[in-house]
Amino acid sequence: MTESKTAVLLMRENPANPADPYRMKELRGLANAAGYLVLDEIKQRRERDHRFQIGRGKIEEALAHHPKKLIFYNPLSPTQVFNIRSEFPVQVLDRFNLILEIFASRASTREAKLQVELARLSYDAPQVRSELALKKRGEQPGFRGAGAYEQSMYHDIRGRMAKIRAELREVEAMGEGRRRRRREMGFDLIALAGYTNAGKSTLLNTLTGSGVVALDQPFTTLSPTTRALEINSRRALLTDTVGFIDDLPHFLIKAFHSTLSEIAQADLVLLVADLSDPLELLRRKLVASHKALWDCQVTAPMITVLNKVDQLDEFDARMKVDRIRDLAPNPVMVSAHSSQGLETLKELIHERLPPLKEYQIRLPYNSRSFGELSRLYRTCELLNVRYEEELILSLRGRAEDVARMRKTMNDELAE
Repeated sequence: MTESKTAVLLMRENPANPADPYRMKELRGLANAAGYLVLDEIKQRRERDHRFQIGRGKIEEALAHHPKKLIFYNPLSPTQVFNIRSEFPVQVLDRFNLILEIFASRASTREAKLQVELARLSYDAPQVRSELALKKRGEQPGFRGAGAYEQSMYHDIRGRMAKIRAELREVEAMGEGRRRRRREMGFDLIALAGYTNAGKSTLLNTLTGSGVVALDQPFTTLSPTTRALEINSRRALLTDTVGFIDDLPHFLIKAFHSTLSEIAQADLVLLVADLSDPLELLRRKLVASHKALWDCQVTAPMITVLNKVDQLDEFDARMKVDRIRDLAPNPVMVSAHSSQGLETLKELIHERLPPLKEYQIRLPYNSRSFGELSRLYRTCELLNVRYEEELILSLRGRAEDVARMRKTMNDELAE
């Protein structure tokens, strides 16, 4: 964190709605994660100011601290950005752009960088159109420091977005192929999902014995991270991906579609929540997480993993679970830090994974059949093998594995 990255946080609260004391705290956490030194936090309870989102007096109060940036919790329209920059000597951004700044700083893979760029351009495209209209009213000191925009800028952005989408479709196709191959190898696919900073990476490490970086800050994980896990002879791959956050625009979900498809295409989703959060905040985060899962078109079975139970006494923990049952399907209380409750979680995972069915299969005596037999030992549970006029196999496995062998061997199955 450098002295030049200083900021004052501003939030306008709607007079018609009760104030949420946790939103400003979350904004501070995001600002800190982006490397800003927060000089002050300023709130105002009023209707939206058409020109500046918040009252002029509050902006002047913020500028008394001489920050490099004003960071608004509320979304800013192009007109409001234009007005603030025109009348006050300060840079300005809203919560959404702060999140994008964090994403950009943590994008380490080609896929993540493309998704961040697509999200930025999806935001900028309508802003540029409004900006061009506003520039006709008078000179503006640059849009995001990029100087004057030509009319062709909008079309250039749209063209770049089309190229990125095409490249991400290729990435997504590769992901689909990777998931298919993993299932062919006998793995169940389990995805970790949930609000940012709920402890998903720590849970991944504890369940799999891996050493993935897990920090106490939002959006530590931006690209999918997968590790192997075995539960009662079921081999699985557990994938951690980007965390959710409240009030994300739909186009950001669309930009990260190739990453979030790891959740959408999973056999089982572990929805992780921080049980140590105050009840009101916990419910808000669960609502935001369910909305994001809905946007991702998740249809897989779900287990709600209520993490950090070691930070509460048993009475408070049980009370919270009772108060969130409408938002917590199949709840289980755990501590990823102390391993409390993890055996119960593993049992529930085993119960909720797609059930295995029993089959009896006849194969002719040839090298191809023995090759299939070798593969079945890796992907299924072989109950019995009889060497008669044919190979007669009794096994327990997934329907797609047996169907794949049917296609390969062109043989009839008898259940």
